[in-house]
Amino acid sequence: MSTSLASHVRRNAAALLALLMGLLVTAGATTYIRRGVSLRRQQLFDDASRDGSVALQQRLDVYQAMLLGTRGVFTGSAAVERHEFRAYTESLEVRQRYPGIQAIGLARWLSQDELARHEARMHQEGFPTYRVWPEDAREHHAVVDLVEPFDVNNLRMLGFDVLSEPVRQAALERARRSGLPAATGKVRLIADPEGQAGFVIYVPLYAGMVEPTTPQARGERLEGFVFGAFRMKDFVEGLRFQGFQSTIDLTLYDGVTVSEPARLYTSHPGAPDAGGLRKQLTVQVAGVPWTLVFTTREAFMTGTRSSHPFTVAGGGLLMSLLLFLVTRSQVNARALAEQASAEHRRLANEAQAAVRVRDEFLSVAAHELRTPLTSLKLQLQLLFRQLRQPGPLDTERLERGVETCERQTTRLTKLVDSLLDVARLSSGRMELQLEDVELGELVRELARRFEMEAQAAGVRLEVDAPEPMTGRWDRLRLEQVLTNLMSNALKYGHGAPVDVRVRGDVELACVEVKDRGIGIAPEDAARVFDRFERAVSSRHYGGLGLGLFITRQLVEAHGGHISLESRPGEGSTFIVHLPRAGPGTPGQR
Repeated sequence: MSTSLASHVRRNAAALLALLMGLLVTAGATTYIRRGVSLRRQQLFDDASRDGSVALQQRLDVYQAMLLGTRGVFTGSAAVERHEFRAYTESLEVRQRYPGIQAIGLARWLSQDELARHEARMHQEGFPTYRVWPEDAREHHAVVDLVEPFDVNNLRMLGFDVLSEPVRQAALERARRSGLPAATGKVRLIADPEGQAGFVIYVPLYAGMVEPTTPQARGERLEGFVFGAFRMKDFVEGLRFQGFQSTIDLTLYDGVTVSEPARLYTSHPGAPDAGGLRKQLTVQVAGVPWTLVFTTREAFMTGTRSSHPFTVAGGGLLMSLLLFLVTRSQVNARALAEQASAEHRRLANEAQAAVRVRDEFLSVAAHELRTPLTSLKLQLQLLFRQLRQPGPLDTERLERGVETCERQTTRLTKLVDSLLDVARLSSGRMELQLEDVELGELVRELARRFEMEAQAAGVRLEVDAPEPMTGRWDRLRLEQVLTNLMSNALKYGHGAPVDVRVRGDVELACVEVKDRGIGIAPEDAARVFDRFERAVSSRHYGGLGLGLFITRQLVEAHGGHISLESRPGEGSTFIVHLPRAGPGTPGQR
């Protein structure tokens, strides 16, 4: 985030907060309304799905009750003639009251030895072409010999051996063992000319009025199976529940697996609408699980949509924007007043700070200039007295006095030069005279100049410059940089050794000046390179506080940079990096 953007955000924080709160309230209210609409839609869909499941289950219960009643007809009569069975089924009004039913009939339980007599009896009853099919020798057969309504389609079922087909056989076995109605899985109805998918429910029929209670007794007294064959499409489309075939679709699968081969029926042949609702249920149909999948059409989603969320969102956004504009106008008015006040305080503080810096500088400069001037004045007075004394002059004493005057004059010159350098650097009038300079040689030369000062301070000054390191620099200014660093190392080193190392690579040269003196605190490390800044008291150490400032400016003028590594009491290391090709080159960092 840029400074101007951050400032803008801070200035309008209250207005933005008001806008944010308004948006949050709007988002919360919109989400709540949308959730309410979604819950209402889901509830409508769940209710319709539950109603559809219940309607299907009730229809199955009614049809099973009808089949059980049909079994009662056979149980209550010694023999049910074909015309009696037809009269009974006509009284039921099967096609009108039981949508989807293809046929009601009886599959008689016969042994292999009974097949011939059975076929002969059917021939006598007026079916000369009757035969049991398919022909397959086995111990028992379940042969259809009664079927109603007796039309041309159902006539195809006569003589069909139900045990010849695995799915129907499995249902017969369940019914025979349990004594309860048993449904098949998905089968192709023999009597349906369209070849619809369907299912068959078998109800076991036993000899005698009392139903057997053990599997063995059921097997011994089994006479056959009353069955009902159902067309799946007609069976399901007769259901009535909210939205069926208009906004809600139903797909039924045989078993608990949803797959295309197991599909019994669907009210929507295509793929379900993307983004719609879906609910999956399982029901038991005479011992067989069916999976019911309810899905919604686009009409359902459209019909249950509501404009309330958009109304709330639009109103909330408008109110949030108005609140933002009002708050921002108030904040801007206050900000202008505070800005004017802050600007006034800033200018006052800057003026006070400038006065303090000026006063401190003048105090330090006056002290630093007075010290060599006082010493110079005293030396000149002593020389004047010696020259006026009668007798021969003490030449050695005169030389020492002149040397002292020269040192103080040099000190004054350095102080004045520092002030002039600061003026040049501040005005941008510092010009560099670039030439080829061998850095190691320059360091060794300066070390020789400081040799007497180092010996006087009891400091061992060592130079480590194993390889030549030549670059395009201003020799005089570079000498000034190194002089400041080495002078500070001797001054603040407290008599400990001072090391000067010269290293580098193809692009950069590096000089490290390390002392083991008082060190610099971390909080002072950054500001020691500023103008008139000092890390120690001017009472204990002299100087204007300009040396490191000038050093940094000169290093940066060469395209380099200077850094400091220090801990209090462990000494300081000043590190200078310079591009060997000179300022304004790719080696500059």
